[in-house]
Amino acid sequence: MLLLGLLFALASAGANAGAALLEASATRRATRVATVVLHPMYLGGLALDIGGWVLTVLALRYMPIVAVQAIVAGQVGITVIASHWVFDTPLRRLDLWAAGANVLGLALLVASASVDDEQVTPSTAGVVALVVAFVVLLGVSVPIAIRSRRAMLVSFLAGLAFGGTAVAVRMIDLRGSFGEIAGQAVADPVIWSLLGFAVLGLALYTVALGRGSVGPVVAVLAVTETLAPGLLGLVALGDSVRPGWTPAFVLGLVLALGGVVVLARSPAQASLSGDDGAAPPPLKRL
Repeated sequence: MLLLGLLFALASAGANAGAALLEASATRRATRVATVVLHPMYLGGLALDIGGWVLTVLALRYMPIVAVQAIVAGQVGITVIASHWVFDTPLRRLDLWAAGANVLGLALLVASASVDDEQVTPSTAGVVALVVAFVVLLGVSVPIAIRSRRAMLVSFLAGLAFGGTAVAVRMIDLRGSFGEIAGQAVADPVIWSLLGFAVLGLALYTVALGRGSVGPVVAVLAVTETLAPGLLGLVALGDSVRPGWTPAFVLGLVLALGGVVVLARSPAQASLSGDDGAAPPPLKRL
């Protein structure tokens, strides 16, 4: 089952990276904002984003949260390196080292991770805590997003919201027939919390990108949405580290997230997002 989760997580990272490249290409080809969202490449990227989210949900059923989130965050490395070949964006030697560190870190995380075979049934207290956490985060983040100009703070809150979606996924009870699950979903507060966290995270992330440089915003988001739910998964949701593998797990986490932070601040990432103050590079090949 761990292998299945790994495949889903890797596919999600690839889908999200492909979405970023398609959406960037659409931005380069469109002349107005209104035409960007209707461009076939943008719509294709949106479809990949949705597919990547579904794959992440599936991966979270079979792997510890911290491992899944770290692998999905590795999409930054795929995007930076792929954009060099697709858009001829700048690529530093440091970026290659960071990508290597990220891959090594992810390998250590996967090798050291373990998850209980039995699904953890959420307690009433756990469900109430999840709903309260969403309400509190909503009440805190909305005023900050409206008034504060600190993009890193908004990005941190976005990371907590996206982390909340990962926790909610692990708490959803998917046992039973499809009809039973569909019927229960309408009245399930965990599912409504999942949707609320997802919408809030996307909105906050959009605000953060509008107020700060893409590199630091992505870096803060990646670290927050990996560590916050990952630690909770280890404490309360049945995630664990294989006996004797704790040092490897910690080293893997440092390498994986450190690589993402470096890659998020790469000139290629800024150039791909049009965040370097210059016109986006022309399409090389796609």
